[in-house]
Order: sequence, then C-alpha cells, then structure tokens
Amino acid sequence: MRILYLLLITLSLASCANDNTSKTETGEAAATDLIGEWNNLSIKVDINSKNNTDSTDTFEAAQPHWEEKLKIRPIRTFFRTDSTWNSAHYNLKDSLFYNPSGKWWINRDQLVMLQTFPSPDTTTYLLTITKDTATFDALLDWDSDGKKDDRYFGRQVKVKR
Repeated sequence: MRILYLLLITLSLASCANDNTSKTETGEAAATDLIGEWNNLSIKVDINSKNNTDSTDTFEAAQPHWEEKLKIRPIRTFFRTDSTWNSAHYNLKDSLFYNPSGKWWINRDQLVMLQTFPSPDTTTYLLTITKDTATFDALLDWDSDGKKDDRYFGRQVKVKR
C-alpha cells in the first residue's frame, strides 16, 4: 500500500512538472505577458555592410533623447489576444505617419511577427519579458540593402492602464 501511495505522489508531481514545462516551452506564459501596449525605451542596431560596403555602423536611440535622435515619438506597439499587432509611429506633431500591422505568435522563446500591411514581411525576435520590460533581438534589414544582416536590439516597457 505504501509503495502504491509513493507511486501516485511521484506520478502526480511528474504530471505537474510536465504541465509547467509545456506552458513554458510553447510560450503560453510569454504570450499572455505580451498582450497589451508597449512603448519603446531604446533601440540599438549594428548595421553590417552599410551602403553595401565592408563598413559597419551602430545606431542607438534611448530615452530621454529618443525624440531628438529619431524625430518621432516612442513607437507604440499593440499586441492583442486575437494575435494581431500594430506599431503606431507618430511624428513630433502627434500625427500618425506609419502603422504597420499583422499577426503574431510565440514559438518557445521567439516572437514571430508576420507583417501584412503595408507590405508582407516576417521577423522572428528572441523575446525576453521581465515584469513590465521586454527585449526584442533580431536580424533586420535596417539599412534597406535587401539583406536581413543588421542586428536589432530593442527594449520596450508595458503601458499600465
């Protein structure tokens, strides 16, 4: 009887451990944490082969100098429960000038953002969320040279409502 009791406890604990691991592996916790509005705190881009040359460059912008450096307000990105997203870009006169949108999903520790508007594109970010701050790390085509070879690292803060 005692062995049966120990076996049941062990199986119960193992199933609880598997449930927690499964949620982490599938990204369910990250997906729930991501839903809401996020505002940029900083970006850093290491640009490879700038202007299709062998040179590299680094572009950085962070609060409180974001607006001075980029000439726009911090980007507001919205992740919704229906797996849609948009990133509202406002100029310094608070006019919306760019608003890409699409679908998103989590795959383990990666955020996949499928842009459907204004033009199709897919970017996969290594995503880390700690409390109300998230980091996004990906290769992008920052310099518009046709190659996703520029390392993007962005930090965003979740807006509390």
